[in-house]
Amino acid sequence: MKLHEYLNPLHGWDDSSAVDKVRVYTRQSFLLIIVAIAVGTIAVSVTNEDYLSITAIGVCAAAGFATVQRTAALGGASEASPRIPLAIMCVAATVAMVIGDTTTRLGAVVILASAAGTVLALRWYLMASVLVAAVAMALGTPMPDAILVGGFIGAMACTAQLSAWLLRIVTELDATRDAAAALSVAEERLRFSRDLHDVVGRALSAIAVKSELAATLARRGDDRAAGQMDEVRLLAQESMADARKLVRGYRSVDVASELDGARSLLSAAGISTELVGETSVLSEHAAEAAAWVVREGVTNILRHSEATYCRIELTDNSIRLINDHPQPSAGRDDGTGLSGLRERLVAVGGTLTAEKTSDDFSLTATLPTSPQNLRTTT
Repeated sequence: MKLHEYLNPLHGWDDSSAVDKVRVYTRQSFLLIIVAIAVGTIAVSVTNEDYLSITAIGVCAAAGFATVQRTAALGGASEASPRIPLAIMCVAATVAMVIGDTTTRLGAVVILASAAGTVLALRWYLMASVLVAAVAMALGTPMPDAILVGGFIGAMACTAQLSAWLLRIVTELDATRDAAAALSVAEERLRFSRDLHDVVGRALSAIAVKSELAATLARRGDDRAAGQMDEVRLLAQESMADARKLVRGYRSVDVASELDGARSLLSAAGISTELVGETSVLSEHAAEAAAWVVREGVTNILRHSEATYCRIELTDNSIRLINDHPQPSAGRDDGTGLSGLRERLVAVGGTLTAEKTSDDFSLTATLPTSPQNLRTTT
C-alpha cells in the first residue's frame, strides 16, 4: 500500500465500488480501534511512568496496524504476508500482559484480538481466551482480572470474525450480481445468434432457390424469370426489415405467414407441399412456437434433403414436418439450426424430436399448452 493511502484512507473514495467502500470502512474501523486503544493505554502508562509497558504496547499497536493492512480479506496487499507482523504483535502483546497492569493487559488483548481476529480462525481465539485467563491466574493475576482479559479476547475475536464474515458475504453478493449480469449478456447473445440464424439462414436459402429458378427460366427465355427476381427482391427487403426488428428486439413470427411462405418457397424448389390441419386450432401462445418450427424445418429441408414432397401436419398441441429423400447429414445435432430450435421450445415448455429413415425425415414438435413469455426468448 502506498504512503498516501496510509495518510488518506478515503483516497479514491468517489471512484470506488460499494464493496470497496465497505472493505475500506471495515479495515479503517479495525485500525481506529487499534490506534484508540494504544493511545489510551500509553496515556495511562505514561501517568504511571511504566515505560517498558509503553514500548510493548507501541510495538504491539504498530505490528497490529501492519497485520490489518496486509490482510487480503480486508483489501490489503495480497503479496505481503501478515505472518511476520502477526508474530511480532503476539510477542509484544504477551510481554505487555506479563509486565503490565490490568489496563495494559486489556489494551494488549484488544489490539491482539482486533488485528489477528481477521486472520486466524475463531476457534483458536476461543481456545486462547481460556488459555490466557488460566495463565494469568497462574501468574498471580486476580481471578476477576483474568476472566476480564479472557472475556475481552473472546469478545473482540468474535467481533473481528463477524466483521470479516459480513465483508465476505457482501463481496460474494457483489460477485453473484456480476455473474448474473454476465449471464444475462450471454443469454441475450445466444438469443441474438439464434434469431440471426433464423432470419439470415431462411432468407438466404429462399433467395438462393428463387435465384436459381429465375436463372433457369431466363436461360429458357421464359418471362416468369422477371417475376421470380421480383420475389427475390421482396425477400431481401423482408429479411432486411426482420434484421432491423431483430436488432431492436421486437421481431415476432406469424404461423400463417410462415406457412404461406413455406409453400411458396418449397414450390419454387420443386417440392410439392401438403398441409393437414388449420392454424385456427392453435392457441396464441402455441402459434408462435409453431411458426419457429415451420421456419427452421423448411430451411432444414432445403439445405439437407433432395425432397420432392413435404407434408405439414398441425394439431392443437403439435406440428410435424415430413419430407422424402433426406441426405445422410439430415437431423444431425452438430448444427445450430435444430439445436437452437430445440432450446427455444424447451424454454417455453415444448419439445422437439427428429427421426430419419432411408425414405423420409420427420420433425415433430410438441407445442406449449399454457401461456408462456415467448417474446423474451425470441
